[in-house]
Amino acid sequence: MSAADDQAPAKPEAAEHTAVRESEAKSAQAVARDDPDESGNSQRDGGDKDGLDKGSRQENDKKGADGKGKDDEGGDDKGKEDKGKDDKEGGDDGEGEEPPPKPLKDRPILITVIVIVVVALIAGGILYWLNARQYETTDDAYVDGHIVRIAPQVSGIVREVLVDDNQVVGPRQVMAVIDTVQPRARYEGLLAQAQQARAAVGTSLAQIGVTRQQIAAARAQVVQPQADFVKARIDLARYRSLQSIEPAAVAAQQVDAAVQAVDDARGRRDAAVKAVRQAEAQLRSSEAQVVADRAAVGAADAQARVTAADLANANVIAPVVGRIANRTVQPGSYVSPGQQMLAIVPLKLYVTANFKETQLKLMRVGQPVTMKIDTIPDVEFRGHVESFQRGAGQAFALLPAENATGNFVKVVQRVPVRLAIDTPAIEAYPVGPGMSVVPRVKVR
Repeated sequence: MSAADDQAPAKPEAAEHTAVRESEAKSAQAVARDDPDESGNSQRDGGDKDGLDKGSRQENDKKGADGKGKDDEGGDDKGKEDKGKDDKEGGDDGEGEEPPPKPLKDRPILITVIVIVVVALIAGGILYWLNARQYETTDDAYVDGHIVRIAPQVSGIVREVLVDDNQVVGPRQVMAVIDTVQPRARYEGLLAQAQQARAAVGTSLAQIGVTRQQIAAARAQVVQPQADFVKARIDLARYRSLQSIEPAAVAAQQVDAAVQAVDDARGRRDAAVKAVRQAEAQLRSSEAQVVADRAAVGAADAQARVTAADLANANVIAPVVGRIANRTVQPGSYVSPGQQMLAIVPLKLYVTANFKETQLKLMRVGQPVTMKIDTIPDVEFRGHVESFQRGAGQAFALLPAENATGNFVKVVQRVPVRLAIDTPAIEAYPVGPGMSVVPRVKVR
């Protein structure tokens, strides 16, 4: 056996070690590309492995020289299989590697898309700002209206209710009827009192006529006593004058008779005058009675009118056009004046929007408004600014703020603004006071 034959079994093992070294070298290169910091370590590990492979190769050569190995055919077949395996591993390593990404400057399409998006966003923001600055809006707004609360003016039992909730009523339409038995009886009694007072006035007037006649007669009765009194005084004066001149010319009895005549005439005159005065006092009393009777007539008439009004108010009538709401009365219920029976929501509504005071800088009466009601968000209503409340809402609160005490923190106040609804078709939608609204006022 020749030396070539002794070294033949060692060839397959040498080929295997060579393939292993090539595979490890490729792996080290791949690691170096992925992480340059580890490339040096990989090269050092590769050198160490080469030294080990070299020692192993020498040992295998020594074993081949000693004649311990397999036959040539088996060695050749094993070498071919190992070579095919190495080629396959090498191919797999090549397929697993990914090409490095291209830099942004080498991708013009992506740059173009990014620029277009940025420009579109900037342009959209500018257009939105230009449009939004023309409007002032708030979500603190509600539908409002002058709700009419109906209460009876008379007390009694409700005999009939002629309307129901959500029903449309017109002006002067009867909504309920209250029993009128007691008011009617009171009215008839007051009419009788008025008639009695009028009869008393007639009686007093007749008495006044009689008294005036009595006064005239009494005054006539004063004339003769007055004349007798004057004559008696004249006679007495003459007798005394003659007596002073010639005492013997007039007897004392004549003087005494003249004095007695004067006294009698004075008494008759005073009695006649007293009768006149009594008649005049009776006249004044009769006239006062007439005044009192006429006042009684007026009072009775006034009470009768009040009772007549109560009879008329027994029919509860709608004062405005609107819809019935919050009906709380039923037939048979007892009601009293001031007790709420129902409410009428008018057909003409408006919006009360509580804008911040800083939003009123450019807001003016008459500016157009678009409104959306939460109940029907798909419908846009149009209107205009009608008026501003002179004062923030907190100024009319039950307990207004006392900013002069304690620490002060400024809070932006809200001012109620009344917005008129110009869209006539709002009556066709179920809209009522208290519903939320989002208005937009065009201020520029």
